[in-house]
Amino acid sequence: MDPVVRKGEISIIFATRGRPELLAEVFNSLRRTTAKKELTSVWIYVDDDDQATLRAIEKQSFPDSGLPVHWHIGPQTGGLGETHQALWRASGRTSQVYVTTVDDAQFDTPGWDDIVRSKYDEYPDGVLLSFPHDPLTADQATYPIFGWGWIKALGYVYPGYFPYWFDDKWSDQIGRMVGRCVKLPFDVRPIRGGKGRTKRMRNHAFWTRFFQLMLDERKEAARKLIAAMHPNDEAKRAAALAGLEKAAKKFATEKETFSDVYCAFQEERHTELTPEERLHFDPKYFKHESLIVARLLMRARKLVEEKKFAGAMEFLETVQFSDLKVRQGHAMMAECLYGLGRNAEADLIASETLAAWPQMNALRRCFRFLGMVANDGKRMLIGLTEKGKKGG
Repeated sequence: MDPVVRKGEISIIFATRGRPELLAEVFNSLRRTTAKKELTSVWIYVDDDDQATLRAIEKQSFPDSGLPVHWHIGPQTGGLGETHQALWRASGRTSQVYVTTVDDAQFDTPGWDDIVRSKYDEYPDGVLLSFPHDPLTADQATYPIFGWGWIKALGYVYPGYFPYWFDDKWSDQIGRMVGRCVKLPFDVRPIRGGKGRTKRMRNHAFWTRFFQLMLDERKEAARKLIAAMHPNDEAKRAAALAGLEKAAKKFATEKETFSDVYCAFQEERHTELTPEERLHFDPKYFKHESLIVARLLMRARKLVEEKKFAGAMEFLETVQFSDLKVRQGHAMMAECLYGLGRNAEADLIASETLAAWPQMNALRRCFRFLGMVANDGKRMLIGLTEKGKKGG
């Protein structure tokens, strides 16, 4: 049974790591600007190895925000999307609105929460994405605010694919495709006065290209929201679906302007990780990226089976930007190139694959033959033994 949604209740959800002094400023801003503190609560994900934050919690050194604060302590995740999902579930899923933020941004506008409530009261189905003004970005939902109906229809706050960035843009595009993306008249401002560097940023070309290739998944999410918005009105649903396709065509053009060189520039501009740190093996990141590579290869395999070789190549070429080199991916790429008549390129890929992963075909054939002889001999010996036992 779905939990009962409480009208007017707002949950603020975000993750923190190693910045208790900035988090204290977040609390101070909430105390100054939140109008209905009794209807607003804070849910914070803390990594279980974050000693700085855990010590501050234990010593009760954070200032009183005037709001109920719930600490959710768990293992460090591969991406922020997983933390938001955990907090949504831990909160009981009863709030009318879920406000996402970060641990280094403050709420600047007095009564911001009443502004949020007033807007969401206009949408009784709860399907709305909104966002405050962020002075450092264009009109994009960098701090998305979700209505309860939105999360219920999709089953998630964020999809959990990305280790950094992209979650907000994912939601923003879905909101624009369904015509339910609204900027609200209040400010959320970085405490430092400027955007800090991104902690988990690496392989930017890979994640950018993956985001672009998942437009069809965002379109499917938009269709689910439209069904929730207009469950009994076929005409409105049809009009909304037409609007979806119009917006999606615009987003699809992003693939045409992709540049791995520009992505490299963006990575060096924004990442907190040094080149040396990016070479260190990170098991959490490895797991995260490997799941996405598997997803791309499965999509490519389906297209290959349908003889859509050009489409499959888009997914396979994206895998090439990852840290992982997968034999089956190289084999599929050769198959696609042969299918497209690009035989010279296919031969090169096939030879590179063989060099990287020697097949030892002659030796393996010999082993298969010896194995067959050994297995047949074993079966014969067992048969004779069993026959002798029965005869005795």
